[in-house]
Amino acid sequence: MPSYVVVGGSRGIGLALAQQLATSAENTVFVTVRNKSGSTHLNELVAKSTLSNIHVLEADVTDHRALKAAAADVAKVTGGSLDVLIHGAARTEMTNMLRGMTDYEDDDKLDAEFLDSAMNAFLPLLRRGSAKKIVIIGGEGGTSEFVWKMRVSGMAAFGTTKAAEHLVALKYAVLLEPEGFTVVGICPGFVDTSSTAVEKPDDTAMSAIAGFITRLQAISTNLKSFTPEEAAKRFLNLVDSISTKDNGSFIEYIEYKKES
Repeated sequence: MPSYVVVGGSRGIGLALAQQLATSAENTVFVTVRNKSGSTHLNELVAKSTLSNIHVLEADVTDHRALKAAAADVAKVTGGSLDVLIHGAARTEMTNMLRGMTDYEDDDKLDAEFLDSAMNAFLPLLRRGSAKKIVIIGGEGGTSEFVWKMRVSGMAAFGTTKAAEHLVALKYAVLLEPEGFTVVGICPGFVDTSSTAVEKPDDTAMSAIAGFITRLQAISTNLKSFTPEEAAKRFLNLVDSISTKDNGSFIEYIEYKKES
């Protein structure tokens, strides 16, 4: 039975990934969340599931002890192995999503937005798995081409942490290449996650988002807004298709117009 861990699956694309993975009785799905009792959408999914193949684990990605405890719980179910790790945890609260470097009340709050940690807890289990796949949910907002073409100074913490995640994935790809791992970053596309968002955007944020979309339409040839379900399906098809020849790659969604 293929086993998957989705890091950060309480809402949005992570929740949609868990939902689609859990539709197959062959899959064993583990989902990490910061707050198990507060993950209402995920808890509803688990309650409605007739296959009982979703396991919810409480572990903040900044707490290495909690992550190791979560990995131990996975090992109890799988016998000590794991096939695929999908890392999607990110700070995406609407209040801070669009902020630039100088838009925070003070530097302490800016620093807090950058606090995150890479995860080694599941690596021993992955080494004993059959697929040996690690997938980072990436984003074009973390690429220099996107930032420059869009001339976007906002999304400072989000974009910078996504760029860091891309580099972390590449470092792991190099490290684990001799062991037959496939480590990639995959961008899910432009996804409307408002239905499970913690907070709804206010008028100011909606105006900023509208302007953002207008600029994005001007530089891309394939812009489409995906539902979380559509994005998850595309994403998982890519996860299934990647192999060691793709190790170290970043699979983007946006196709940019050629500059005249």
